[in-house]
Amino acid sequence: STFALPSVSYAFDAMTLKVASNYPSTSLFSRVQQYYTDQITKKTDGKVTFEWFYGSALLKATDVFPGISRGVVDMGYSVPAAFNPREYPVSDITLPFITTNPGAASMAFAEWYQNTPAVQQEFKKNNVHLLLTLPAAENVLWSMKKVQTADDLKGMRIRTLLGPGQAFTMLGATAVTVPYTDAIDLMSRGGVDAISTTPFEQGVMDGLHDIVKYLSPAADMGIFATVMTGINLNRWNSFSPELQKIFTDSANEALTFYIEEQNKEADKAVETLLKAQVEIVPLDPAEVQRWKDATRDQIVNAYSEKVKRVGANGPELIESFTELVRKYEQQSPYTTGIERYMQRKGSN
Repeated sequence: STFALPSVSYAFDAMTLKVASNYPSTSLFSRVQQYYTDQITKKTDGKVTFEWFYGSALLKATDVFPGISRGVVDMGYSVPAAFNPREYPVSDITLPFITTNPGAASMAFAEWYQNTPAVQQEFKKNNVHLLLTLPAAENVLWSMKKVQTADDLKGMRIRTLLGPGQAFTMLGATAVTVPYTDAIDLMSRGGVDAISTTPFEQGVMDGLHDIVKYLSPAADMGIFATVMTGINLNRWNSFSPELQKIFTDSANEALTFYIEEQNKEADKAVETLLKAQVEIVPLDPAEVQRWKDATRDQIVNAYSEKVKRVGANGPELIESFTELVRKYEQQSPYTTGIERYMQRKGSN
């Protein structure tokens, strides 16, 4: 009829956005990005589509975020705090011993970004708009040697980086900062004694339990890195408010999807470990406290020094992030992979 109500769907321009990452297409992080972009394509009636360059096919890890800044690609996802630390010091807020809960860290980071000018400026300065943040699951230590105390770490060569790398070094180990994929090969040739700074379930998926003899929770250092999805700022500013809202709303849905999927992966990893030969070595609570006490102040100081260069206050940033983490831990509790394993083993 001539009196049909106006439809609220917006006519979006057809566009194909280029997306690059160092992660392979099979990775949990890539699956979350696929889910994210599928929502956007659906909500724009197929107008906004994506062209993918996975596994460093176009840009390797250190080039993903600089590539977004320069417009080599429209979007990308990687860990800028690890691979571009000079440009993204503030973003390295997921320090050891803050939390072992990836869901809480994800929601906390999203809110922290919204109300923390220092981290917003960091992206703006690099010509990037931040879309989605996915803190990787908790850190563990896969090793050839049994680690029951901090003294056992002395002289060990451990593949590690970021905060856990600092902590292990302070406790007397040598940090070997090779890419994770090279570490597995290095391990089988005896070049390193242990592999760390990789999420619990990732190590299981890659068969580390068949290579090493021991698995340790590494004193619950917890969440250590955040996989971030950014879009070129000029490209973002060219979008209509309606399209920007679709990107933002879909990111919140993708965050929920990530939390569910990560939980499933952790459960699957536990099933695999229950059948494996690897020995799980939990640490005594007093020993966990010793690791924390020996490293925590230095880790906070190192972060504070780093962000002071850009005029930010480290202790305040850590405090505001930690406060949000505590809030979300209450809302969505999480059991670490090793805790799940111990529970299942106990009930078998």
